[in-house]
Amino acid sequence: MAMGGFDRVANLLFENRKITHLVILLMTLLMLPGLPISLTPADIESYDLESPELTAARVIQQDFTGNGIMVGYIYTVRDVNLIDEPGPVGWEEIQPYSGLFSGIEEPAGGILNLSVLQELDRKADRVKNHEIAENLGPLVSEITGTPVDGVLSLPDNFRSFMKNETLLTKPSKEPQGIFIVDIPPETNWYDCGNLECLEFDDPNVTQDHIDLAAHRMANNSDGAFLRWLSNDRAFLPDPDSQVIGPVNGLLQGDSWEGAEWKPGRWSASSAWMLVQFDRELMLDDGWTFAWGDAELEWGYSANGLSFDSDPPDLDSESCKLQVSLGGSPCSTEWLFLALEDEISEEDSLTNTLLIGESPNVEVNREILSSVWLIAMMGAAITVLLWISLRRWTDVVIVGSGLILSLTWMQGSIGWGLILGDWAGVEIIQRSQFSNLLPILILALGIDDSLHALHRYKEERRSGKSTETSAYIAISKVGRAIMLTSFTTIGAFMANLFSDIPALRSFGIEAGLGVLSAFILTGLWVPLLRYDVDKWLEGKGKLEDEPEGLVRLVPTSWLASTAKFSGAWAPLIALLMLLLTSIATPAMLGLKGDFKVEDFLDDESDFAAGVLLVNERFAEEGEPAEILVEGDVSHPDVVFAVRQLRFNMNQPGENDPDRFARDPSGDVELIAIDELLEYAQFALWYNSSPFEETGWNSSLPDNGVNCPYRGNAALFIDFDKRGCITYFFGHMFLYGIPESGGYPMIPSSIISNFIQPAYPLDPERPWLNQEGENATFDRMVMRFGLRQPEQFEKVELAIEELKLDMSPFQNLSYTELSERSDRSSANESYPVTWTIETGSPITRFIQASRMQSELQGSLSLGVLFCVVILWWGFRADREQLKSQRRHGYESRAILASSFVGLLLFTSYGIVFGLLSFIIMFYLLLQWGERALSLAAITTFPILIVVVWLYGTIAALGYGLNMVTVAIAAISLGVGIDYVIHVVERFREERSRGLDVLPALSVVGAASGVALVGSALSDITGFIVISRSSMGFFSSFGLFSALMIGLSLIASLILTPAALRIISSFEKSTIEGLESE
Repeated sequence: MAMGGFDRVANLLFENRKITHLVILLMTLLMLPGLPISLTPADIESYDLESPELTAARVIQQDFTGNGIMVGYIYTVRDVNLIDEPGPVGWEEIQPYSGLFSGIEEPAGGILNLSVLQELDRKADRVKNHEIAENLGPLVSEITGTPVDGVLSLPDNFRSFMKNETLLTKPSKEPQGIFIVDIPPETNWYDCGNLECLEFDDPNVTQDHIDLAAHRMANNSDGAFLRWLSNDRAFLPDPDSQVIGPVNGLLQGDSWEGAEWKPGRWSASSAWMLVQFDRELMLDDGWTFAWGDAELEWGYSANGLSFDSDPPDLDSESCKLQVSLGGSPCSTEWLFLALEDEISEEDSLTNTLLIGESPNVEVNREILSSVWLIAMMGAAITVLLWISLRRWTDVVIVGSGLILSLTWMQGSIGWGLILGDWAGVEIIQRSQFSNLLPILILALGIDDSLHALHRYKEERRSGKSTETSAYIAISKVGRAIMLTSFTTIGAFMANLFSDIPALRSFGIEAGLGVLSAFILTGLWVPLLRYDVDKWLEGKGKLEDEPEGLVRLVPTSWLASTAKFSGAWAPLIALLMLLLTSIATPAMLGLKGDFKVEDFLDDESDFAAGVLLVNERFAEEGEPAEILVEGDVSHPDVVFAVRQLRFNMNQPGENDPDRFARDPSGDVELIAIDELLEYAQFALWYNSSPFEETGWNSSLPDNGVNCPYRGNAALFIDFDKRGCITYFFGHMFLYGIPESGGYPMIPSSIISNFIQPAYPLDPERPWLNQEGENATFDRMVMRFGLRQPEQFEKVELAIEELKLDMSPFQNLSYTELSERSDRSSANESYPVTWTIETGSPITRFIQASRMQSELQGSLSLGVLFCVVILWWGFRADREQLKSQRRHGYESRAILASSFVGLLLFTSYGIVFGLLSFIIMFYLLLQWGERALSLAAITTFPILIVVVWLYGTIAALGYGLNMVTVAIAAISLGVGIDYVIHVVERFREERSRGLDVLPALSVVGAASGVALVGSALSDITGFIVISRSSMGFFSSFGLFSALMIGLSLIASLILTPAALRIISSFEKSTIEGLESE
């Protein structure tokens, strides 16, 4: 649109002002129904992203019948100096971490203190007696082999052991040569030396009993007992103790190295409690594990200016009734927190922390707690607006425009949600980025309003009437605002080409917000200002605009700054190149991460829990899985599992050592091959349960198509499919019976590892219900990833895991990550899909994809901005003819060929040819000089992005979704500043001013609005950066930095660039003009 083309819009608005105001009112009323819909909290974990890893996670969640939800709580000993303090025990009161293997002096034993254990027992009883206990699933203690119903805590292990009823205190069997021999118990609880062997619940039990029981479990459970304790666990000397243990020793395999055996006791600061929920029972009782599917509940209470979580009173009966009446199910996030509150009622010697659950509750709590900062931001911006505009009516008018802009944006987003539900198409997919949009739109609205009103004031001070001043403000500044709005929309709408629904929605939501701000703050605000002044003028109350007022910064300074930048353009360019050369390596060195403190309040219980795990249970790792599909009962597949286990224990050249290990130092992979061994031990120990399902050693192949290996009837031949199929079937239906040295494993746990293709025959588990040989087509292996927030290390760990999974690649016809139909498995290629998944992996995949897509949309956004500016700066046909220089056709062909070749190398011949045609056509229609000016306008903001990332690196931050999103926002917001400078420069040049005088006028005129807008925005963002929520805090900090750099780009870099481009030749100078 040529410079004079926007006059038609201004004329239309002026001639129909009353209709315009009426339309604004009606549109506002229309938006109100959508407003509450858009304000519903978004599910921060839902991006609807498609990837093999996420698909595998859904398969495991939905199709593995025993897949429950395990929730962990950590108990930590309270600082002994605070024990007598009344009230709940906050995480700030826990014992400070003293380091690896350092132990706890007070209380004696730390978390293994008798009084502490009794408190933990009361806490576990709170969960066992809760109404949700009916929906808990079975668990088996790895230490004692004792099964429990849903709740497993440290006192449960002591109780079982001290009853002398555990696997540790029972004889076992193992093969020696061709014989099965009896092995005496690892330890006992009938010979306690000078002590009487009392049970845990005996009122006469003492700390000495606990010390002895802890020592015997620690020494005889292959490290299982020690894993329940934090990594500061240690055997501390005590000359009065009756227990002799390894002081300063390190467990290596089955023995202690470097230990001094002295009297003492085991101690640690923290221990786990695990609660297993049965997924199917929970869903049937009206609960959901997906926040987005849950009924919206209020569960917060005010605490001064902030909020605390206060879970609503929910139970299975009311939730089930709610669903039956057509409502949504209840969120388990509230349930997990309610259980934490219930457990914490027993807090006295210890603190209770829920680990890693209820993130949406925490995010919404922190957003609510930051509302007062929004109020402070509004107050600060109001003061700065008055200092800049010096009329309270201006402030009220701008405030009205901003409020209506937010109403329109949120209302239109709400209507998008409503229409999407009605049409069955998801138009809007709100995410955590949606929470940033109101702040962003406020910044854009302030920018638009200040530019329009300052131009209005400028024209009035020059003696023009209110009508003429308002007309010039809308026709001249309105055109610039149109370009800024369209380029900002273009920058955000580049996300529409993303594969991630949440990012596409972010582009749509941002586009709606920017369009609302353009209409209301860019066009309606100056029109309303004119109507108010016209009314005041009719009353004889309109005062002249005062001369000589200092609005934040003296105009002479701004004029001098712009003129100096133009006069010393080569020096400015040199300094820019120097700073950019410093920032670029820092930018390129940024690495991805996912630190909880970058997103949440680092003093919240949620963050404290995550940090506690990373600090005191770092060796455990976050659970991850490997899903295998195909013919998993094929002997080669079982052998591949053993090879995988071996490979994971052989570190490669780039292995970051992030797989979780057991106390012996081996990588812990829980898989079906070990379960087969356990079943074999169970058969040796007691064959009766197997005989009930068809096992008959007097028949050929034991009556189930499963022979022994060799001549001795001892070892099962798991190289034969029949043996694998029978034991898989038996385990899947009936679990693994208890055997000497191994616990009973219920079938619900087995179903977490294997799934049959068709229902099995309960009496003949090697057959399906149709009488055919049973087949198993899905298998899961489980392992842990340590420190999963370090994305760089996670990426290396995944690459190492893919190398380790090479045995499965040898059994697959296609790439492991490429999913084929399970029925396509055959004898030569039994594996159709093998993929790593689980929370640490899917979180890495989602965050990496989000970052990658945002970075990709930045490049596309730059292209959109250049094209929009090219269109906006184009001259009309007559001017275009006069501007063309000799040889422009050849230059057009060369430029188009370059662009076509560039896209051909990346996207193929079709895209290359289309881009050549489009580029050549646009060069002929819009001109090369408009393209040059569009590139010059975009260039300073690209420098801003480089500087911004360099500063982010210097401040010690990494690449995450906030820092990557800021780059896209920088392009959309920062380019607005430059456009206003370029547009005003073109206007002054069209009036005949030379370059430096024109730059001086630009600095004095547009600079006032730019500084006012920048200071208002920076102040608002700095206020937001004071939020305790890491997501808001980092967004506010980087946004303030981005606005500051954009101001430098507009008042220093852009004048220098305009001077340089203007100095080439006379015709280029004329090319800057359009009229």
